Amino acid sequence: MATPPAAPSRALPFGSPWLYDVARSLFDRVAGAAHIEVTATGLENVPPGQVVLAITHFGYIDFVPVALVWWARRHDRLRFLVGPRPYRSRLLGAAITACGGMAVLGVPNHASLNASVRALDAGWSVALFPEAGVSRSFTVRRCHTGALRMAAATGVPLIPVGVWGGHRVTTRGHGTIGTHGRGSARDLWRAPIRVHFGEPVEVADGDRPERAAARLQRAMQEAADVAALDFPLGQPAGAWWLPAKFGGGAPTEGERDIWDARDAMNGMRPDLDKM
Repeated sequence: MATPPAAPSRALPFGSPWLYDVARSLFDRVAGAAHIEVTATGLENVPPGQVVLAITHFGYIDFVPVALVWWARRHDRLRFLVGPRPYRSRLLGAAITACGGMAVLGVPNHASLNASVRALDAGWSVALFPEAGVSRSFTVRRCHTGALRMAAATGVPLIPVGVWGGHRVTTRGHGTIGTHGRGSARDLWRAPIRVHFGEPVEVADGDRPERAAARLQRAMQEAADVAALDFPLGQPAGAWWLPAKFGGGAPTEGERDIWDARDAMNGMRPDLDKM
């Protein structure tokens, strides 16, 4: 079991901790009812105190197992950075904010970065998805530099987190209302999910942003590979949820990049939403 973090000042308000706890309890009950096995490894790599968690983004629910593991092992709440789309709904946006979430809005995202730094300085741990969107290839895409800038500004450790298995339940192009074996409610039953915490990523002064982002991308991919190689369902050839590099049927990285470029042309992935 990981060592509990030192009690921070928590001078910055969280929002409504009770709402976060209600949501966490609800997700926990759903996972229990569906017999979903969430297994965490690498927690010995996470130092005590607040950290920045850079999480892979292969499925829509990847934040859930991380939040559940963090509470179970650290008894602490995470401040998640959330993209702008959920905030288009006033009700959902208000709920996310009440749960301690922070919006990623605007270029060059100084407001988002400043809010994250304030949260870290106040003693909260911050979690975000540096890829800024779900990767169709189920491999880590190019990372943006927000996580690196937070860690550099505060001196807080930057931890890569690989989540594997959540995308089998619901992800891009494979919703929960679909045919069995293509992302469906049936796949929720006894769905294994692996979460691996990698070793802290070095954030050096004077690092070129591109070089540092590439280093973070590699660390996140390594964490995802550890989780995937330990997956109970193995690596069945041609499986839609398995990357092409493992013999799966997921799009190649080249195909993914083409689709991402098409999304950008259609205004679905504007640079204004990145951090």
